[in-house]
Amino acid sequence: MPQAPTPKPPNFWHEGEVFLHDLPEIAKGIRALTRKHPEFKTAMKCIGKLPWKKQPDGFEGLVCIILGQQVSVAAAAHMAARLKAAVKNKLTPKNFLKLADEDLRAIGFSRQKMVYCRDLAQRIIEKKFDPKALEKMNEEEAMAALVDLKGIGTWSAEIYLMFCLGKADIWPAGDLGLLSGLQRFLGLKTRPDPVKGRKLGDPWAPYRTAASLIVWKA
Repeated sequence: MPQAPTPKPPNFWHEGEVFLHDLPEIAKGIRALTRKHPEFKTAMKCIGKLPWKKQPDGFEGLVCIILGQQVSVAAAAHMAARLKAAVKNKLTPKNFLKLADEDLRAIGFSRQKMVYCRDLAQRIIEKKFDPKALEKMNEEEAMAALVDLKGIGTWSAEIYLMFCLGKADIWPAGDLGLLSGLQRFLGLKTRPDPVKGRKLGDPWAPYRTAASLIVWKA
């Protein structure tokens, strides 16, 4: 008797109510790139639809990104679900700080990630960091504010600005998936390193978020 197929693990970035390509700034970028660059027009005809959806912003979005660092997409999705269940779907700084170490370990938090997320929660409560303020900042200002937080490096900040805020001009050149996609997209013999990858993305500014999504998928 044939075995039932193994269920496909959930994709952390495909869950949500709004597609990234429907957000105004990203939709504008897709239109501009497909109009000005034939390679993007061809790619979009082959892709059809980009699968990624907008993720929660604010404290919830940042915690989920920290939780998902250096783990698989499926593991990140499962841990995020356990965390939301633990706080009864109200992932606020105050509710998070009520969770004990053993609660967080059961969810999948490492000791370091506990420190990062508790520090973030405390900063928000003490009004030392306001996630809402990022929405009115340009990309450079928002990046600077994010990487000042414990546990948020360049990649995490870029992913937050792309997936949670829908900023228009984010190009995560240190992401191996993007670099591999860039190699295929441009027909390069080898995968570019982050420095070269950043330079290759420069011509697509100020619409590099849309470019990133298309290159990842293509």
